[in-house]
Amino acid sequence: MKNVKTSTLSYLFILVSSLLFSFKTQQDIVPEQVDWETHFLAKPDRRSAYAALTVTNWHYSYNSKISGNNLHIDFKFTGGVVPDQSWVKPERIANRKISRQLLNHEQGHVNINYLLLKEGENQVRFQRYTISNYKRLIQANANRVSKYYSEMQSRYDVETKHGSDLEAQARWDNYIQDQLNKYQ
Repeated sequence: MKNVKTSTLSYLFILVSSLLFSFKTQQDIVPEQVDWETHFLAKPDRRSAYAALTVTNWHYSYNSKISGNNLHIDFKFTGGVVPDQSWVKPERIANRKISRQLLNHEQGHVNINYLLLKEGENQVRFQRYTISNYKRLIQANANRVSKYYSEMQSRYDVETKHGSDLEAQARWDNYIQDQLNKYQ
């Protein structure tokens, strides 16, 4: 018996600028450096008060095989920014200093998304599942880690005031780097 389960968890973050995280398999993903010129494909929403909109997602899928009392699950993890839904208003970036600050802030979002991918894999792939509980527990584990990192993305923007509070930004930069060091 073959059972296929797919779930996409998408996050929409309104940011002061944008970021990119390439779509690759979990093993190949590394936090990508933000580049203003190549990562914004959608037209900006001129009615929005924000300088940019970034749409990110995390996607996992799995195939399961049950043979007698044995369960085998193959997982796949992908995610990142959705460039054709992400936009920036270049006229809102006044000078190089502001651009660097915004890019640094956006790199934080890229890095948080990377943490979601890594921890998502840990919390979903490396659990003990049984034939009777794997569907429910995979979904529960994915929902839990998704909620945690979605809330982290929101706290990051609120506490840093979208990157404009430089002291808070520095604290978050250090925290995120500490978390990244666990996976590198």
